[in-house]
Order: sequence, then C-alpha cells, then structure tokens
Amino acid sequence: MPVRVTVEQQRGVIGIAQNRPVIRQESTRPVLKLSRELPRLQISGGGVSVRIDQTQCFIEKGLKPPSVLANECAGAGRRAALEGITRRAREGDFLASIEEGATVADLALPEEKFEVALALLPRTRPAVEFIEEPLRVNAVPGKVTVDFTPGTVKAVKTPSPPYLHVYLEQEPFVKIQAVPEKIDVAV
Repeated sequence: MPVRVTVEQQRGVIGIAQNRPVIRQESTRPVLKLSRELPRLQISGGGVSVRIDQTQCFIEKGLKPPSVLANECAGAGRRAALEGITRRAREGDFLASIEEGATVADLALPEEKFEVALALLPRTRPAVEFIEEPLRVNAVPGKVTVDFTPGTVKAVKTPSPPYLHVYLEQEPFVKIQAVPEKIDVAV
C-alpha cells in the first residue's frame, strides 16, 4: 500500500516586551526683574533779601520810635513847664510895675520874631543792606536694582525600572505524518 508522507511545520515566534525608562524634563524660566529709581536734583535757596532801615529818616521827619518819642516828649514837657512858669512870673512882674507906664495891651501883643528855615527832609539816606542766601544743591543719585531668579531644570524618571522580557509567542513544531492512500487505481 502506498504511503504518503506529509510534513507540517510552524516556525517559532519570539516576543519581546520591553519597558524603557521615561525621563521627563520640568523646567522653570529664569526671571530677571529690574527696578529703577530716577535721580533727583533739589535746588533751594539762592534768594536775595533787601533790608532797608529808614529809622533815621523818620526821626528827622518827626516820626520817631515810641522810646525816642517818649524821652523827647518828657523833655519838651519839662521845658514847656519851666518856660511857662518863667513867662507867668515875668508877666506878673510886668503887671506889678503899672506905675512905670505898662499897660495890659502891651502884655497882649508882645513883639516876637520868627525865623524861617527851609530844609529838605530827610537829610540822611536810608540804610540799605543786601542779604544773599546761599544756593543749596542736593543731588540724589538714582538706583537700578536687579533681582535675578535663576531657572530650574528637573529631570523626573518613571519609578519602574527598565526591563526586557523575551518570551515565546508561538511555539515551533514539525509534524510528520504518514498517511496511507486508500484509492486503488487499476488500469
């Protein structure tokens, strides 16, 4: 009987599973902050004051300070009192001598002589004084403040360790069969 041989085969397939480590980068950008304060220039003073003293001019015109006026008025009052007493004593003596031919009319209009003088007032100039205030200059320098925060780079890896797993995904085999032929062929 004839036999037929059949061969079946299957190749083996190897599977590979791997886990690669993953490294992630997390970064922050650097920050640069600038702040500035402008310079300032402060100028003060530099003025001129004028002091004018007109006391002597006013005294010559009769406008005197209270202390000078009080002293002069007190002196003038004393002199006027003494002159009044003297004049009344003279008038009394004049009236007492009626027998010499003096009359009351002579007493009423005495002959007086007046002297007139022309003067330009004031005769002295006012005292003028210039007071200069010094110029003060204050310079305040400006500032530039730099605040630098550096950036960071952080590497983060996955917590699982890397691995390589090799396994047999499909098993190889060879199957050899001998199959009898059942058909007779006769001619």
